[in-house]
Amino acid sequence: MENDKLLDVKNDYLFKRIFGEDEEIFIDFANSILNYPEERKIISVTFLNNEVNKDSEFDKESRFDVIAQLNDGSFVNLEMQMRNTGEYEKRCLYYWAKLYEKQLIQGKTYKYLAPSICIHVLNFNFFKEKEEFITNVRLLDVKTHKVFSKDLEFVFLEVPKVPKTYYNNLEKWMVFLKGASKKEVMQMNNSAINKAQETLEYLSQDPVARAKYEARQKYILDYNTSMYTERQEGINEGIEKGKTEAKIQFAKKMRSEGFSPDIVMKITGLSSEELEKL
Repeated sequence: MENDKLLDVKNDYLFKRIFGEDEEIFIDFANSILNYPEERKIISVTFLNNEVNKDSEFDKESRFDVIAQLNDGSFVNLEMQMRNTGEYEKRCLYYWAKLYEKQLIQGKTYKYLAPSICIHVLNFNFFKEKEEFITNVRLLDVKTHKVFSKDLEFVFLEVPKVPKTYYNNLEKWMVFLKGASKKEVMQMNNSAINKAQETLEYLSQDPVARAKYEARQKYILDYNTSMYTERQEGINEGIEKGKTEAKIQFAKKMRSEGFSPDIVMKITGLSSEELEKL
């Protein structure tokens, strides 16, 4: 799997294992994205939801994202998304709102709310009107462009837009995410990316991790198949119900116009018991 894309629908589990368990990897990646001044650089991180890696691989409600608190108190939600499902803007806002709301535990006031940053790694082109692979979204005054609040921030990274060459650390990470070879990773001269590559190789070869990965893939396939089957059965049931309703209405009209029960049953296909209930 050395040359496989990390951002593959099969690899949401691997994505979280790589970015949600090792401080060096997360800090280097996040610092390259947020590009804070030196005095605000991330120096430590606390992972808040890495337990999903151990126990919930087969839970359809599991979210394979990374939630972390930075040393300055800010919260970060890092996730990958394979496809644009059509309502992604609302999903982004919902996840940010949940991240922000969960901070306000009982007895705390609004002043304790810390900035919440949602970083979305996308395997599709979301902002089609621009060529840059990174997009920062904040709350601004529409006239002055002054930031209304620093507590809301979205960062979108569009992997298909990543250039083949790299000139800064974020571009190195994006090339890695797009599917760099081991040789390319070694040439990047970045210890955190090297560690991410080693983690990817280990998880790809480890039989337990592979078993979990394959089991989750089977679950996803079975779940999607069952959802499709249920939906199709619901459609078919609705069609049949509609046909029956139409027959009943037509039978009522025929009876009101004096047609005999035998004629009505012959034309509509209703049974004598069904006709008696009209």
